[in-house]
Amino acid sequence: MGNYSVVVEKVQGKGTALLERFKSHKTLFDKKVLRGVLELFDEVEVDGDEAVIRATAQFDGIHLECDQLRLSDEYIEACIAGLPSSLRTAIDVVTHNVREVNETLMPSTWSKEIRTGTVIGERITSLDSVGIWIPARKGPLLSTAIMLVTAAKVAGVKRIVVGMPPLPNGLGDRGTVAAAKLAGADQFVIGNGVAIIAALAHGTQTIPEVDGIYGPGPGGIAAAMSVAMTYGKRSVLGIGPTESMIIADDTADPLQLAYDLINEAEHGPDSSAILVTTSRQLAYRVEERLWRCIDEVEEKRRDILKKVFGPQGKGIIVVAEDTEAAIETINWIAPEHLMIVAAKEQEQSIMNGVRHAGEILLGEYTPFSAGNYAIGITAVLPTNHFAKAFSGVTCKDMVKYSTIGKLNQEALRRLNPTIQEMSDYEGLPCHGKAASIRI
Repeated sequence: MGNYSVVVEKVQGKGTALLERFKSHKTLFDKKVLRGVLELFDEVEVDGDEAVIRATAQFDGIHLECDQLRLSDEYIEACIAGLPSSLRTAIDVVTHNVREVNETLMPSTWSKEIRTGTVIGERITSLDSVGIWIPARKGPLLSTAIMLVTAAKVAGVKRIVVGMPPLPNGLGDRGTVAAAKLAGADQFVIGNGVAIIAALAHGTQTIPEVDGIYGPGPGGIAAAMSVAMTYGKRSVLGIGPTESMIIADDTADPLQLAYDLINEAEHGPDSSAILVTTSRQLAYRVEERLWRCIDEVEEKRRDILKKVFGPQGKGIIVVAEDTEAAIETINWIAPEHLMIVAAKEQEQSIMNGVRHAGEILLGEYTPFSAGNYAIGITAVLPTNHFAKAFSGVTCKDMVKYSTIGKLNQEALRRLNPTIQEMSDYEGLPCHGKAASIRI
């Protein structure tokens, strides 16, 4: 096991080791980052493309020209043509499954007469345009591109603009470009992430203004999404570094759990990976296998995993006093990804107790990787406790709801005394008059 050790701690609910490792978890970004993001938004508003180019040179170390900010149609087609046939097949399967899930989730316009002469309802309309940010700091994210672009397509968004960081050659990752285009993206722009989000919020000479902006990323990206909302742009907050949590009983396979822990942990040293169980024996069996698995990983990923499960990382195994305490720990963390691996009766009991989780995967045959890549459910999910208030990004985030109300004359007559009383008390007599003249 080397010099590293997973902390196995018997706790009632949230233990000291867990609290210590996650004490900063609520801070998705600090005020210093936010100030810098606000300044860059102001620069992009004034200088447009030039501000994006400056930020990309300063923060990404890549110098672009104005005509490089938008990828050419020829390059996009070349990306698709260059896909290996096996990868193209995988992209098609993922896109089909994500589309199928979003079509199932898609809300529809409805109306209902709730009282005689009174009709209420909702009209569903898509956003006209969205921007999708696909990070690549830790590697290409084809699956994220497919999930977000397909969600927008199913929602009926007319223009989908994908932004991504540039490679050293000044172009976008070929596989990600191809996957996003096949899923339905219309345009591609490249540059520094915060600057691209600012450009999508303001509009520049090259980068169009959009109505919604979505995508994961570190603190700066999260801060940029929150600032974009102040400009009237739809977004989903709290999508930061990946985190996963497993609750398991003695029926679980320790080797499978070890791989499930490193599944999300390999994204980067800031990843969170937690196993909570009531079985001390299972905890130690998983810990033993975990380090064997880590030792078998190639060096680059091995170093990441050692940091995650090292003394300063957010990789931890917790032994809870009882199932109730384990569920309390889950609801406190509110994990992005949650896996329940337990006997059938216990699985249902845990499900009933879990209130806060971005996604819930059930059973030993539903690993995190299946949710990330193939089932079709979204893996663009809230982190940093944000699952207590936010959900994952689907087509439902790319539509808006107009409430509908309709009265006939008799229904208005019945409501008129109420309207008059309310308008009188609020000192708005024209409100009352607008109703009374109709009856």
